[in-house]
Amino acid sequence: MEQTELEQIIEQARLDRVLKLSLVYHQITNLPDSIGTLTDVTWINLAGNKITSLPDSISNLFSLTKLNLNSIRLTSLPDVIASLSSLTWLSLCHNPLLNSLTNRIGNLTNLDYLALENNRLTSLPDSIGNLTRLTHLTLDKNRLTSLPDSIGNLTNLTHLTLDNNRLTSLPDSIGNLTNLTELDLRDNQLTNLPTGIGNLTNLTRLNLGGNQLTSLPHNIGRLSNLTELIIGGNQLAILPDAIASLNNLIWLGLNRNPLTDLSILQKLRKLKTVSFLNVDLRRRYWAKFSNWKPEWLLKENNAEIRSMLIEQVGYEKICQDLGTVMLDTWREYILLRINNLDRVKKVYDEYGEPMGSESTVLLKMTCPSTGHIHILRVPPEMTSAEAAITWVNHGIHPDKFAVQT
Repeated sequence: MEQTELEQIIEQARLDRVLKLSLVYHQITNLPDSIGTLTDVTWINLAGNKITSLPDSISNLFSLTKLNLNSIRLTSLPDVIASLSSLTWLSLCHNPLLNSLTNRIGNLTNLDYLALENNRLTSLPDSIGNLTRLTHLTLDKNRLTSLPDSIGNLTNLTHLTLDNNRLTSLPDSIGNLTNLTELDLRDNQLTNLPTGIGNLTNLTRLNLGGNQLTSLPHNIGRLSNLTELIIGGNQLAILPDAIASLNNLIWLGLNRNPLTDLSILQKLRKLKTVSFLNVDLRRRYWAKFSNWKPEWLLKENNAEIRSMLIEQVGYEKICQDLGTVMLDTWREYILLRINNLDRVKKVYDEYGEPMGSESTVLLKMTCPSTGHIHILRVPPEMTSAEAAITWVNHGIHPDKFAVQT
């Protein structure tokens, strides 16, 4: 948009005493000083332009309550922004050159919504704590390494997103944010959580995925309103007993942790979904892995869980407990039949999943490069291991593949 055309639009808006001005994606590079004449405007949207700075005259917009500066090219937030004391909503997302905030941002004490995601912020000014009316603060996808203690002054916050930063710790004052219902801290570098986290008793959703946590504080059990907890992608070897106090938990994400015992989860009666091994584990798997049963292999369609079953139970025990008989071999493949079907049916009746009376035939495959064992169920009429692997490959003989798998 030509500068003269923009000035004409602004002049007409002033004459018409417009309340909302939208100039989205107009290739604007500079705002003229005349923008300051729009003293009646309450809402301005400048998203998607190429504006690198704001004129001082913007301080005259004393009626402005909402300002959208998303996806422009600001390199810093000027002090003049502090004059917009009527602002309740400010969005500065997706400004890839924005690496700092003026300390005077704390003057915008009427803000209840502040969005700063996807910038290059490395720190927050202490004055952020002056924005005590904030209910929503989004800071994800920045370069923050720490938070000021003053963050604890934002006691009206209900939503706080800090994912995809470089946080290594949280200030104890975060425990003051007792009105939070959603807290997102995924994909940082947190090694521990402050004890104050247990004060956030109104949280319904907490995301701690993708950090470096080796343990959870005991008082996490105080978060009794949690319905969703994500702690995947950490280094948790055990789940604390306190997790059994999360009585309203419905969804739990545990992927990519070195866990071997999920039995504590049996105490959570409302829990419906446990995501582990990148699948949703059914309740029967919420146990010590050493207590997983060989017969579960027969009804398990997920390859990752089958592999875990074989690893935890052991191939020899599977063969022994299920009473397998070798029918045929071909290269690294072995065809097996289960004779002990009565025991298998009894166990599956307990879970409401009867096996049926037909014969059960399995194909064991040993990966030549890794030595990992994989077991698949194949049609009961199979008597040839070669035919079974061809069936697994949807009718294509393995010799036709450039690389056998």
